[in-house]
Amino acid sequence: MTTAFPLLRLPYLVLMPILEQMEFMERIALLILSKRARMFLKLFKMKCEHINLRLQGDRVVMIVFFENSKELTLDMYVNEHPQISLHYNYSIAWWPGPLSPIDYVLPIMDVTHCNSIKQLTVGRVSEYDTLPLLAKLPKINEVIVEDFTLYSLPPDSLLQEALRIVLPVSSAVTFSAYANTPKCLRENFQRES
Repeated sequence: MTTAFPLLRLPYLVLMPILEQMEFMERIALLILSKRARMFLKLFKMKCEHINLRLQGDRVVMIVFFENSKELTLDMYVNEHPQISLHYNYSIAWWPGPLSPIDYVLPIMDVTHCNSIKQLTVGRVSEYDTLPLLAKLPKINEVIVEDFTLYSLPPDSLLQEALRIVLPVSSAVTFSAYANTPKCLRENFQRES
């Protein structure tokens, strides 16, 4: 019979060297599991250069670029059976995740001291619940819209709703060459400016 080890109840002077010895993926896994662990891990200087997000249907991909030319990629599936896959220089871990993507993205942004998303690419907005993720993002430097259904974009579509959320916090918006901006999209831009 094994008992759980109360890692986060250790005194600060004992806990910090233990956290320093952890592999990077172990730190990321720990920060996702506990708010208290996030508080301790924030003291480490895990700074990132920038973060890119991509919405592609029922999948949210987050790529964190670190200063030492390393990358952390999170593939988050937000369908009925959520899963998360972490890739960090050839190491892969799978978790069945009852958490939403916001529960992964914001803690990682917090610990890596990243205040904004460099690039948000909207490939296709999911019928699943990805809009709360967009509403919580603090700042987006550039939004790239690759959704090819823009030519028949009804005013109540998910893409319109996503754009209403991200336009106030973004600096630039780029549409793919295949996208024609219809009248309802132009009205959306006029409302936001």
